[in-house]
Amino acid sequence: MLALHFGKLSNTMDKNTLLAKTDLGREALTTRPPNLGPRLRSLLIMVDGKRSVGDMDKLLGGEGVAGPLLEQLEAAGWIAQVDAGGALLSHSASADAGAVASGHAGAASPHQAPLPALPFSEARRLVARFLNDQLGPMGEQLALRVEACKTPADLQILLPRLREGLKNFKNAATVQQFDQELVARLPKI
Repeated sequence: MLALHFGKLSNTMDKNTLLAKTDLGREALTTRPPNLGPRLRSLLIMVDGKRSVGDMDKLLGGEGVAGPLLEQLEAAGWIAQVDAGGALLSHSASADAGAVASGHAGAASPHQAPLPALPFSEARRLVARFLNDQLGPMGEQLALRVEACKTPADLQILLPRLREGLKNFKNAATVQQFDQELVARLPKI
């Protein structure tokens, strides 16, 4: 087995960085751990060792959109950087692998700094997309309300209604996923 350099994508990731699924990533696609939401799962499926971060941005509809999501996938140990020949350059720490196996990846560990707050416009867009991904047409009215928010305070005020909608149309696990993936990263007011 090769000795791999452990590192974060955010330190070296640019639009030309190539990424591939790790063994854990392939396993996550079949086991569907709770912290691998639909948006992350879709992105994980697209990671093939041939597409660059810039290509992922285009597929997701805007420059800089893929980076934070790819960092989440990397932190969980599901993807790693590769060279032009497809050989792994980096891989997540084995502690994250245990978290994936137990279904607790994505939750901040004592050794892992929390993810930074998202810019308001990106946070608003990701919340609306999460609602659409999870609820489909039933979430359209909630997504429209999110998109109508003008300030971080408006979005914070709407959170109880969003959680209620997710719980009523889906389940408490979806609310927990929403809180972990997005609410924890909303801009502070």
